[in-house]
Amino acid sequence: MIPSDVFLASLKDCEGFSQQDFVAAHAQKPVVSIRVNDAKLNYASTSTEESLLLASTGVFSNENLYGSIPWCNCSFYLHNRPIFTLDPNIHAGGYYVQEASSMFIHHAISQIFQGQTGLKALDLCASPGGKTTLLASLPQFRLVLANEIIQSRVPALYENVVKWGAPHVFISNNDPRDFEKLGGLFDLVLVDAPCSGSGLFRKDEDAASSWTPDLVHFCALRQQRIIGDALKVLSENGILVYSTCSFSFEENESNLDYFIAAHELESVSIEIDAAWGIVTTQSTEKQAYGYRFYPDKLKGEGFFCAFLRKKTAALPVPEPKVNKGRSVGPISSVGKWVSAELELGFFSHEKDVFAFELKNLIELNLFQEILNLRKSGVRVGAMMRDEIIPDHELAMSTIYAKDLQKVPVNYEQAISYLRKENTGLDISQKGWVMITFNNIPLGWIKSLPGRVNNYYPMNWRISMRK
Repeated sequence: MIPSDVFLASLKDCEGFSQQDFVAAHAQKPVVSIRVNDAKLNYASTSTEESLLLASTGVFSNENLYGSIPWCNCSFYLHNRPIFTLDPNIHAGGYYVQEASSMFIHHAISQIFQGQTGLKALDLCASPGGKTTLLASLPQFRLVLANEIIQSRVPALYENVVKWGAPHVFISNNDPRDFEKLGGLFDLVLVDAPCSGSGLFRKDEDAASSWTPDLVHFCALRQQRIIGDALKVLSENGILVYSTCSFSFEENESNLDYFIAAHELESVSIEIDAAWGIVTTQSTEKQAYGYRFYPDKLKGEGFFCAFLRKKTAALPVPEPKVNKGRSVGPISSVGKWVSAELELGFFSHEKDVFAFELKNLIELNLFQEILNLRKSGVRVGAMMRDEIIPDHELAMSTIYAKDLQKVPVNYEQAISYLRKENTGLDISQKGWVMITFNNIPLGWIKSLPGRVNNYYPMNWRISMRK
């Protein structure tokens, strides 16, 4: 959609803005891009057979892939937007459809925290989960907490996080001010702030039609309140990642000046390749660095991000109380379902058994005491008569035992499984069996004499037909 004259006039003084090129870019279709989950799908080293299977879905065909995104590992541009719903790889968490510009955060965080490990990150406004799964794939972080303020948006976040499969990601549903009780727990807080949405005009006509200068001002004030709360949970010298999908100066550079003046922050500059087409900008008063992404200068949609270091002392992190209801260590009948190579703890809630990485025990205790947790570890399954009924979370995770029974399926069988239809499988193994496509688990079936029960989650099943 071609932006309005009022909107264009509001950008005339923004660094890097060229009205003629900007308008021309908005007459073109949006760029499609994906980020591959290298914990599940090692695209660069797939065998010939696996490559053919990948290509059969249309997403990874030679005709559709046309280059890597230079600022993010394991990411690709696509010539055309395929029907992602009909690709089993996406349901298995093999990749995430994410806007290319926003993947720049991968490059920046890798540079800022180069060589560091064991860090903790909070994605404060996380749904639907693109930046959360990006953080989860970075080796610097041993723990990622994904928070979504709006309850109705939590299910989408949960589904995407579960499919990504990283066991060190937790989900909460809290207001930003609730996190103050955790003290300065996090080394990084990412705030992809609610904004006026002008960077998405090319993809979202509703955003273009609802844009007004008053909306920009309203969003800028809301962003200031959110950042004020976010900084309370950031450690001293921790990094605030601030991003918007807006071009407006008031929500971007002007807000950087406000943040630094109000909270004693230090701007962090990021080294970039000039060939990428990213515009480096600086705020008026504090000369804080920001990074603008214009669709006429690079392959991607509108985006802005900046990186600020907290220079004030952090609030103390509280000691967790002892949770008498948690059993840390092996639980009967669980061992055969999870990898023996991992240091895992377990706890039960009602009939469900959960696994978590023991290195995150203290934080898990704090989260369960203070926050409204919606995902706390990997749900292994429900305990029924001393036996586990395995949960879909376990199949999607990277902690399942590698010697579990598995049955590979072809494309047609995979789609039937994802529709919760009869797959037509004739399975000699009995009991619980993991269905895989391209060596990636899709979920569980239970093979019984004379029939096969499909345990794909009912609320995730696909109904689309070709």
